[in-house]
Amino acid sequence: MNATRFLNITRSHGMLALSVAACVLAALPQTALGQAGTSALQGRITDEQGGVLPGATVVLSSAATGTERETVSGESGTYQFVALPPGRYDLRVELSSFRTAVVEQIDLRVDSTSRADVTLTVGGVTEVVEVAAEVPIINTTDASLGNVIGGTQIRELPLEARNVVGLLALQPGVVFIPQTDTDPDTAMDPRYGSVSGSRADQANVTLDGIDVNDAENQNAFTSVLRVTLDSVQEFRVTTSNYGADQGRSSGAQVSLVTRSGTNAFSGSGYYVNRDTRFSSNEYFLKLSQLQAGEPSEAPKLDKHIFGGSIGGPIRRDKLFFFGNFEGLNDARESSVDRAVPSDTFRDGILIYQCASAAQCPGGTVTGLTGTHPVQPGFYGMSPAELQRVDPLHVGPSVAVSEQFNRYPSPNGSGRDGRNIMSHRWGAPIENEFRTYIGRLDYRASDNDSFFGRLNFQDDTEANTPLYPDTPPQSTESTQNRGVAIGYDKVLGSNKINTFRYGYTLVDQATAGLLSDNVVDFRFIDDFDAATSSNGRHVGTHNIANDFSWIKGDHNLKFGANLRWVRNDNFTNENSFHDGSLNGSWVLGVGRRYAPGGACPAPANCSGLPAVADGDMAVYADSLINVLGVVSQVNAHWNYDIDGSLLPVGEPVRRLYAADEYELYVQDSWKIRNNLTVAAGLRYSLFSPPYEANGQQVTPSVNLGEWFTARGENAAAGIPTSASELITFVPGGPKNDASGYYAWDKNNFAPRVSAAWTPAARLVLRGGYSLVYDRVGAGIATSFDAGGSFGLGTELASPVNSFNEDSPVVRFEGINVIPPSLPSAPPGGFPSTPEIGNTEITTSIDSSLVTPYSHVFNLVAGFDLGGDYSLEAAYVGRRGRNQLVRRDLSQPGNLVDPASGVDYFTAVRQLLDASANGIEGVAPIPYWENLFPGAAGGGLSATQVMADAFQANAPDYVTGLWVADQFCDPSCSRFGEFAYFTPQYGSLGALSSVGRSEYDAMQLTLRKRFSRGHQFDLNYTLSRGRDHASEVERGDVFDNFGSGGYSGFLVNSWNPDLNYSYADYDVRHQININGLVELPFGQGRLVGSDAGSVLNTIIGDWSLAGILRWTSGFPFNVINCRSCWSTNWNLQGNAELVDPGRLPETSTTKDVVDGFPSPFADPEAALDAFRFQYPGETGIRNLLRGDGYFGIDASVGKSFNMPFGHRLRFRWDVFNLTNTPRFDTGNVTMFPDISTTFGRYDGSLATCDGAAGRCMQANLRYEW
Repeated sequence: MNATRFLNITRSHGMLALSVAACVLAALPQTALGQAGTSALQGRITDEQGGVLPGATVVLSSAATGTERETVSGESGTYQFVALPPGRYDLRVELSSFRTAVVEQIDLRVDSTSRADVTLTVGGVTEVVEVAAEVPIINTTDASLGNVIGGTQIRELPLEARNVVGLLALQPGVVFIPQTDTDPDTAMDPRYGSVSGSRADQANVTLDGIDVNDAENQNAFTSVLRVTLDSVQEFRVTTSNYGADQGRSSGAQVSLVTRSGTNAFSGSGYYVNRDTRFSSNEYFLKLSQLQAGEPSEAPKLDKHIFGGSIGGPIRRDKLFFFGNFEGLNDARESSVDRAVPSDTFRDGILIYQCASAAQCPGGTVTGLTGTHPVQPGFYGMSPAELQRVDPLHVGPSVAVSEQFNRYPSPNGSGRDGRNIMSHRWGAPIENEFRTYIGRLDYRASDNDSFFGRLNFQDDTEANTPLYPDTPPQSTESTQNRGVAIGYDKVLGSNKINTFRYGYTLVDQATAGLLSDNVVDFRFIDDFDAATSSNGRHVGTHNIANDFSWIKGDHNLKFGANLRWVRNDNFTNENSFHDGSLNGSWVLGVGRRYAPGGACPAPANCSGLPAVADGDMAVYADSLINVLGVVSQVNAHWNYDIDGSLLPVGEPVRRLYAADEYELYVQDSWKIRNNLTVAAGLRYSLFSPPYEANGQQVTPSVNLGEWFTARGENAAAGIPTSASELITFVPGGPKNDASGYYAWDKNNFAPRVSAAWTPAARLVLRGGYSLVYDRVGAGIATSFDAGGSFGLGTELASPVNSFNEDSPVVRFEGINVIPPSLPSAPPGGFPSTPEIGNTEITTSIDSSLVTPYSHVFNLVAGFDLGGDYSLEAAYVGRRGRNQLVRRDLSQPGNLVDPASGVDYFTAVRQLLDASANGIEGVAPIPYWENLFPGAAGGGLSATQVMADAFQANAPDYVTGLWVADQFCDPSCSRFGEFAYFTPQYGSLGALSSVGRSEYDAMQLTLRKRFSRGHQFDLNYTLSRGRDHASEVERGDVFDNFGSGGYSGFLVNSWNPDLNYSYADYDVRHQININGLVELPFGQGRLVGSDAGSVLNTIIGDWSLAGILRWTSGFPFNVINCRSCWSTNWNLQGNAELVDPGRLPETSTTKDVVDGFPSPFADPEAALDAFRFQYPGETGIRNLLRGDGYFGIDASVGKSFNMPFGHRLRFRWDVFNLTNTPRFDTGNVTMFPDISTTFGRYDGSLATCDGAAGRCMQANLRYEW
């Protein structure tokens, strides 16, 4: 049965199958988690001739804990042990007429099945022989890909962030970039944590079988309960094709197991220090210091980590304990870059690049307080000239100048190098982290064992100040905590139950500085931080059960995983009103009053040199700022569901809830000794998130269906105005109403795999799995914050209703909102957004369904001998119904029924025909048929409409908006709103309309630890393509990065224009990690007979290291700062002049005002791009910049002490070669700001959130 047929069957009979599964589960004893953090062992008992031996007694025991299990080999000589605590075991095999065989020190790894085949020799049972079991180094049981990382690797590898979950990156197929502490957007980066083509927020992390994911944010490489290096016994990652017993989300499955106490007391004490004296400077901070004539000085780094652990028996073989404490005091500086006004700009001078350099010889210009130089090719407008250009004849705002003078002087070129520049500095950070972990294990009998775990952390984190001598932007307090209990029950030699319960709480509170209404300057950072205060209690109850039944050669498993999530949160982010000096909110985007242009009266631009086309955005935005035009005002009115208005400034509180239910069944069938087939089915039922107190609204119509109907109408020549208006009504179960979207009850996920060993050292594996994303939490919080009209009503002043001509909106103070503030609408429901406001906001697409992926792989594994192995795998993934951001109110692509031509085609014809003027432009049927009222003054409708569009070029969508809403020069024959929706300019939403493809070759060469060394070498050759790669969390429109747009369908009517290489697409990746005990000292290759003194000097040295390298990450070029061709809110990306020719990319230093660039020649690269035509979206992810490179290394020395104690010193170096790699996610790519086009603005952080090299000393005492 193929996958498509299976989906059709399950979707038609979903509830019947669920009912059957529920009945089967109810008939079983209490169950245990598939991802419970346990181990398994299997094997076959044979005689010396290879004949199978049924009936042999097989006993598995652990001296460390007294655990003992017993079974009998089956008819085919096979035996199995399941649901075992990870650890080291001894195996004993007895059978009459054969000698008893003992296999010692078998390491069983977390969430893994090990194998030990034993050959018995003829003799008496009382004769005991130690045998070497054939324990394969490669996976011989299923098609899963991944690796177990043991405690030695965890503690000995140099981990810069000391983040155990981050070891996920040391696998093939995992995209890694280091996280920048000072940039919260790093966690939003779709490159950060994508695994074999999955979305970066789809990893699943469990600790002792319990969910420790962030249910709201789902960050990659993250456990909400901090896991210290000393507290982890083992770590298992499965990157692809896991069984039905694993899931919850579609990405990597990460299993962590907390250390347990044993019959021997053991413990440790440790101290780690990083110091500025051993650090190098961050690349861009150093650059700014040198350009300012200052010496290069590395940012402060003073980090102290201290802690200890202890474990042992409370009652031998019965009751054990383990505890760990770790503290971190962190006082350091981080390189931050703030956009600030230049010294000339704050003095009332606007400098722009001239269209003709000959007209601008340079010189000086006098501002409000002093005289400033102007370089050749540029012109400095004095306050008097600005007063002349100002239609109100006020000139530079004195209040603006006073505010600008609060900023520190710039030390970098910033946005344009003349008006808005940058101030880069080492901002101080002081953080404290405390972690407490405890575990108890109780073995009541050989058949009953229990454990309990407690975690608590107490953290205080201060965000960076904006500028010197200002307070931290915010301070965050985190007191996450968790509890877990487990019960393992052995029901017989072939039946085992495991039960897990856990409660994990994310407890965070952030104290920000926002306490009043605020006005901001576009493209200039605030001087007074306007950070919100917020908090959340996200509690997750998790019950996970599994029942394992070994029946002959079958290992049957049945399980359930149940989660109840409650997110109690508050925020004042939208509790105050705000204003913005926003050039995008005035007609012409500030270009109407540009020298060389129209400059309508009463403004007077005469005598001023024309502005260069490549500098128009600089001039336009600077003019709005320097004149103090608060063009946009946003009113935030918050209500309760009963319609009562909340006071301005009062935080908004919500209690979100989500319930998740999962069942699975699986069988692993060992058909022959060299062939195992596994098949299973997982069922997931996730409730849509809902507000538990009823503070929830939903659109009155399904917006996905509404959007589809608009498109169908447009194709039939029916205008947007024929679509129904959107109204909001109470929603959710508390209001006995529909939810944000419908329950998706058909999420059945089949899994199948096979492992065949045709030869002793060769394993061929393959498998297929259907996996579902976990979604919903981010969608709900985003919609509630920005789109829940009637509860959180955001009203913007209409576009161009207040502009350069309006005296009432001139800036008066940072906390003074102009009188253009929209008033509060009446409360209560239904609530309908008003018509004609061109609102830009978000909403919810109620047609959303759960995204899923088909995952498949083929693997060839080779045991190379000597503990070496090689795996070569093909991994494929096909994502469907992927979440994609799109604009549901995008202007319609209206077809003229008479000519059969659509708007996008017709406007391209219009612009091509009028490129050199409207004279002689022949009538075009579309414009003549739909806009007959435009004709007049001796001009055809085609000519008049061409003039209107060209007047707004390249901001073509504004030309359409003026005609469609204001009938200027004419509405279509349908009247107003034939194209635009009457209530929204842009209405962003996440919709499940995307698809993705991923194909990779993944190679792993592995050396298991033996003879003093171990290493893993992973190589990936891959290609990933999709419509968008963005993670779910975050604002729908907040996806500008990597030089342009990638995560939003700029043309929602034609999604495939966006289908290209994924953000995480990296052609080549290599990562290597290894440990080496140097061969010096007693019992070693060199100095084996050394005396105790010499051995103390030369013995017990070790090396460890991690190397990561990738080829280049993709980046884009934005259409331009102030040109909207297709979408009202998003510019999209530039198009290539020659679609077959990409500009040459090669990291080149010092080519853009002393900054590096991903282009070999930025000026030549700029000539390769053109502005979009309406309907186009620009190229996506075709350009490649820097990749990542980093080497972390350590050298260690151990000193053996009496009573088995040991003192160990280690020196770690992070970014050993001090190599900067520049970040394609932080580039300046505005074609209409030509002087800074093609500039790298940041590097990929490699050490403590910066890009320099740092070192740390480790001292550890253990016994």
